[in-house]
Amino acid sequence: MNAREVAMAALVAAMYAALVVALPMVSFMMWQVRLADALLMLSTVLGWPAVVGVALGCFLGNLTAPWGSALLVAIDAVLGSVTNLIASYIAYIVAYKKGLKHKILAACAEIAVVSIVVGSYLKFLLEWSFGVDVPLWLSIAGVVPGSLVAIGGLGTLLSAALEKYLTSESPRDRKL
Repeated sequence: MNAREVAMAALVAAMYAALVVALPMVSFMMWQVRLADALLMLSTVLGWPAVVGVALGCFLGNLTAPWGSALLVAIDAVLGSVTNLIASYIAYIVAYKKGLKHKILAACAEIAVVSIVVGSYLKFLLEWSFGVDVPLWLSIAGVVPGSLVAIGGLGTLLSAALEKYLTSESPRDRKL
């Protein structure tokens, strides 16, 4: 990655982490609407820097998780960032600069990956941290609505608007 791409990845990471830290009440637990996940869809417009940025931002943001144990916080930080890396990379492959239909498919893929993986390990974090034994299906189902809102709704709108802005004609060469 060149210096511009590194800077872009750092900016995306900072935005992601800042949203998680600023909104912990909706970023953790079983019923969550992690607004920072809207940034996952940036990989469909910005490419590889966004993929790296959301993974790094998730790692940093998840270091503030309320699990009460450094080990559980580390598990969440590592698994969450790997999940974001995989989900946003799939979206990058599916929809990088390919238009709205591909963005919708990419959002569906990201929602599935995030909901299944995060929902699966969240079940154990809740049990180990708080002694709450939630069925696996319910833990996964708890992540789905928030992912639909953040990734499917906000993220798709954000990526479509950014792509439109970057491709619109302007006297200034709009390029990130």
